Amino acid sequence: MAALQQHVANIKRAYYSQDARSLLAAFRVDATTFSALQNDLNKTPRRDLADWVMGQIPLSGAPTDSDRFQTLVADFLSYIRDHAPLQYAAPSTEPPHPTDWDRAYDAWALVYSRASAFFSLPDATWFVPCLRFFASSLVTLAMAVDQRNDAVRKRKTTDAAGKLSKAAGMAGNDRSQAPGSETKRAAVLMLANLSFKAYFKLNNTRLCETVLGSVENALKVNRLFARNNGVDDDSGEACYSKADRVTYRYYLGRLRLFQHNIRAASTHLRWAFDNCTLRNLQNKRSILIPLVATYLILGRYPHGSLLDAANLSPVYGRLTHYLKSGQASAALNELERHMDWFRARGLYLILREKLQISLWRNLSRKW
Repeated sequence: MAALQQHVANIKRAYYSQDARSLLAAFRVDATTFSALQNDLNKTPRRDLADWVMGQIPLSGAPTDSDRFQTLVADFLSYIRDHAPLQYAAPSTEPPHPTDWDRAYDAWALVYSRASAFFSLPDATWFVPCLRFFASSLVTLAMAVDQRNDAVRKRKTTDAAGKLSKAAGMAGNDRSQAPGSETKRAAVLMLANLSFKAYFKLNNTRLCETVLGSVENALKVNRLFARNNGVDDDSGEACYSKADRVTYRYYLGRLRLFQHNIRAASTHLRWAFDNCTLRNLQNKRSILIPLVATYLILGRYPHGSLLDAANLSPVYGRLTHYLKSGQASAALNELERHMDWFRARGLYLILREKLQISLWRNLSRKW
């Protein structure tokens, strides 16, 4: 029981001091700690964890008088007792013991719901890093479970998207007249990005507009507060990390591309590409793929060295050359040759439709 007692004591200490970093470390347990906690919990498997946690983390002296945090910890420990670590959810790996992944997702979804309920309390903005962990794990687990058990209907991913969209709405509707980093609006981009990740996986971008509305509500209040207090923040995004902003612009650009708003898509994707650091080359390449598509439609052509560096010359190299020279038949044949690659990224149909205008323009210019 020593490992369990010590771990809950660490959670209590971080909670009472509102130390988000230490609390996050306590929730993000590694495989060794997970196994030690699971062994301790299974020594008394019928114990009422809710009552036990209330005794370990009493409300007296706690930063809030709500029992929502204690309920979160109890359900978190219940997940550890009954299920495998989250890292075993990946379809390419097998857990050390048989696991019902549908039940595992349902148990983690309950943990996430407890975390979201705690975050909805006043003065819970400090909890954002922990909420990010629970939310991102929810999406990852949902996708992994659907890939194992329900690859067609994707019920768990649909459930996760709905939960995250609801939380994004709650965060985006915080009207507190305070800097965004000190309100629930601090979580809106993170929750929106995870919602987009799920909705894009579901090929249901129509529901992204609801999430965008939540983000715009938050940014509007951020801009208003900045203007009233003489702060330079015309975008309302200053309180968010560069990583969250890049991810948001990437999804927004892809969404506008699907809506055939090519210029807006190009603007958002270019911002994301320029601000994505070289430490994340894989992400930079992911942004470049739809960005090049928007540029080709607009008649702007990427340099060959850029395509080579991103290993995109096999799909975009000849297509770019044929477009620039107005070789309509060759360009369309090249597009057909890589149809599966473009279709998997949602780019084939829009390129097939829009590039014909560029081909006619370039052919006329050539003649």
